Amino acid sequence: MLFLPVFSSSHLKKALLTAVAASTLFSACGAPRNVNSFQPNAVNSMGSLNNARFQRQNVSALNQNQLQAWLPLFKEIYGAEFADALQKGEIPADLKDKLKVYGPQAFQMLSQDPAARQQLYPASDAMVIREFTKPSPSDAIPPISTQENQALLAKLQPGDIILCGNDGSFIHGALYIGNGKVVHALATQSDMMDRFRGVVEESWETYTQRSERDTLVVLRSQLNATDLKRVIGYARAQQGKGYDSLFLNASDERFYCIELVWKALKQAQNAPRMFSHQVPYGWEIVAVEDLMDSPDFQTVYQRNYQRPRPGQLHRY
Repeated sequence: MLFLPVFSSSHLKKALLTAVAASTLFSACGAPRNVNSFQPNAVNSMGSLNNARFQRQNVSALNQNQLQAWLPLFKEIYGAEFADALQKGEIPADLKDKLKVYGPQAFQMLSQDPAARQQLYPASDAMVIREFTKPSPSDAIPPISTQENQALLAKLQPGDIILCGNDGSFIHGALYIGNGKVVHALATQSDMMDRFRGVVEESWETYTQRSERDTLVVLRSQLNATDLKRVIGYARAQQGKGYDSLFLNASDERFYCIELVWKALKQAQNAPRMFSHQVPYGWEIVAVEDLMDSPDFQTVYQRNYQRPRPGQLHRY
C-alpha cells in the first residue's frame, strides 16, 4: 500500500515532471521484462496526443529539493504501471484520475521545453544507469555464438533492423548499415563518470561480445537506394548524441534505441508504416513490438522468438 502526500494543483504539475523522469527508465530499452507481456494501447498515429488539450506551463524553475524528495515515490508509482516485472499493486483511483489529466501535459511540456528537459535529464540519467547496472535474471538459453553471428551477418543488408534481448528481455534495436556495422543508442555506461554511451557506430560482433544476446528478430523494408542513403545518413549523423532517458519521441537532441531506428526510417520518402503507442497516463513511445507489428517489414531472421502476425496492435 502506498501512502501518498497531498498535492496542490501547482505542486502536482511539478511533481509529474519528476514522475516522468522516474517512469521512463521502465519503458523502451529499460529494465528486463517478459517478451510476451506487451499490450500497448493501439493508436493510429502520433496525432493521438498532439490533439489533446494542452496549455504550456512555466517549468523553468523546478524546485530541486522537491525533485529529489518526490523521485523515489514516483519511481514506485510508475514502476507499477510501466514494468511488468515490477508490478507492486494498484494505484489509488484518485491518483489515477489526476495522472490521466496531468500525464499528457507533462509529456507535452517536456517535449516542447528544452529548459525542463535539462533540469530532469540528470535525475533520469542517474536512475536509468542505476537500473542498468543491476544483474538481470539468467535463463538456460545460450547467447548467440560467433558462428551464429557470422551466419546472421551473411543474411543482412544495409537498412535492416536488428531487434534483440537477453534473459527474458526483448527491448533493444539497432540499424544495420553494412560491412558488419550497426548504429544504435546505448544506455550502458561509457566510463567511470556514470555517463551513457548514447548513439554509436560499432560492429555487431563487438556489441554482442560486450552484451550477451539470446533473442533476435531481424526486419527488412523495401527501401530504394535514395531512401536507404537518407536513412543510414540520418542515423550516422546522430553519433555522439546522448541516450534519451526521458524517452521523448518529439525531441531529437537525444535518442533511445528504438527511437533512433524509428526516426531514421522515417527519413525515407517512402517510409514504412510504423506507429508509436501510448503507455499509461499519456507517455507515447515506440518499442520493438511496434516495429514488428508493421506489415511493411519482411522477417529476415528469428532466434528464440516468433514474430507475431503484423497488424495486431495498430490500424494500417
